[in-house]
Amino acid sequence: MKFDVHPNKITYFSALIGILSGYLIGIGKIVEGVVVLFISQIFDCVDGDLARMSGKVTKKGAYIDRVLDRFVDAAIIIGTVNLNPVAYWFQGFLALTFSFGVSITRVMAEATGIKLKAGIAGRDTRIAIVMIGLLLGYPSETLWILALLSAFTTLERIYYALKKLEHA
Repeated sequence: MKFDVHPNKITYFSALIGILSGYLIGIGKIVEGVVVLFISQIFDCVDGDLARMSGKVTKKGAYIDRVLDRFVDAAIIIGTVNLNPVAYWFQGFLALTFSFGVSITRVMAEATGIKLKAGIAGRDTRIAIVMIGLLLGYPSETLWILALLSAFTTLERIYYALKKLEHA
């Protein structure tokens, strides 16, 4: 029996269940949401590995993966804010803004030819913080930690990219 699933299909599936995890978190099903998020992250790793092993690595696949990861990130943060919107909106706004900042600073650096993965709050770290913080019952603190670490990483990447661009 031959198992031939295109890696992009796994990427779409991973994103779909990642967004579902944000919904589950948002309606207060924290444990279920975190479990679904964990499964989503497994598939998010599998798609790239499968692409490399099957010789199906494409720029299109990398693009789809990066874009859909941002939707999952947003769903998780928005779901967490939805647990108490009046109390969590500000730290949620900061967490969302700076999480996107981590990603966009890398993308923009790469667009200028700079390889940039510096920083303490890459995506895997941010997802782990969310999972642990929510399971421990600290949604507000989780959003604050996510916001602060993402802000630090965003600023660190900007600094690193600007230093590299001075010599370009």
